[in-house]
Amino acid sequence: MTLQQIKELDSKNYFGIFNRQNVCFTHGEGAVLFDNTNKPYVDFFSGIAVNCLGYNYKKLVKAISEQAKKLMHVSNVFYSQPQVELCETLLDGTGFDKILLVNSGAEAVESAIKLVRKHFYYKGENKYKIVTAQNSFHGRTLAALTATGQEKFHTGYSPLPGGFCYVPFNDLEALKKLVAKDENIGAVMLECVQGEGGVNVIDYEYLIGVYALCKSKGLLLILDEVQTGMGRTGKLFCFEHFGIQPDIVMLGKGLGGGFPIGALLATQDLANSFKLGDHGSTFGGNALACACAKVVVDELKSSNLLANVEKNGAYLAERLTKLKKYFFVEEIRGMGLLQALKLNEKLNSLEIAGKMLSKGFIIIVAGNNTLRFCPPFVITKAQIDSMTDALGELFAATNI
Repeated sequence: MTLQQIKELDSKNYFGIFNRQNVCFTHGEGAVLFDNTNKPYVDFFSGIAVNCLGYNYKKLVKAISEQAKKLMHVSNVFYSQPQVELCETLLDGTGFDKILLVNSGAEAVESAIKLVRKHFYYKGENKYKIVTAQNSFHGRTLAALTATGQEKFHTGYSPLPGGFCYVPFNDLEALKKLVAKDENIGAVMLECVQGEGGVNVIDYEYLIGVYALCKSKGLLLILDEVQTGMGRTGKLFCFEHFGIQPDIVMLGKGLGGGFPIGALLATQDLANSFKLGDHGSTFGGNALACACAKVVVDELKSSNLLANVEKNGAYLAERLTKLKKYFFVEEIRGMGLLQALKLNEKLNSLEIAGKMLSKGFIIIVAGNNTLRFCPPFVITKAQIDSMTDALGELFAATNI
């Protein structure tokens, strides 16, 4: 089909909820995607930080093919060898005791919310509230959306579920004041890097302070690592950079290397709060998803991928920092291969991303007029050079 035919069918049949770009990708190799005219695009988007192994990764393709020939799904009514193998591998060395497999990051967040409430219910404590940060993003399902600290995502969905309150990001005193006056707060849920909110990195002192506060007040610390987990910042979990151990962590996006899967990791004590039949998922942890995720986990734990993220993440940040010579570039921020370039009001990040797309580079935008860079972990320095050179040329040609 031509691109025009594809666009017409999409307009005819699909909900109009996506601002689609004027391109249709058909295949990829490494960190490069190709459209239906075979034009190459270097990918700094990864399907919103999902395709961590890039495209046509041989071990992942082999695992999918071999598992699909056996079975893809039988449900959690029965035992599953791919599932137990993934759980054993993923949990090993993490400090967590149990894992719950679901289908997405948003479903993992929903599971965490339910787990918190069940935990305090069985303890006989009315601590049902969860504190999240302003400018956060936790998913599109109704409770996860309500947990999201951005009003624009709440509009039109009232009445929203109760039990959520918000504090400014990186403001420990505000959190302490809220906890002191509300005895119904049971947990604090944060992102180590607010991805959708503009790639805002959590302050070291703040997260350490939140950890200490939760420990002293008997609150649960939940870290949403749907975007930052699975190596995106140079370690398996972003919280490892801070030397702490949360009570719950949620994963999604990169966990399956492109195949839908999410996970909730927790301590034994918390896992015990879900009794038989308290929660479930029809497709969660199906054999094909687990086979994909096992490859991702194995590669992150045994290959040089994490070292590549750390090395090339620093290189990407260095190259982007050189663009600060342009007055409309306000700030470079991020961790690992999750970096951002904040623009002032003179330029529109969506327009810049669109122009870069026409040059053969895929860039995603984030909140507050920010360009977000989250390439596959197989990205090369040469590809980083070509992208930042093109972005510099675009900035230099901008007449303001």
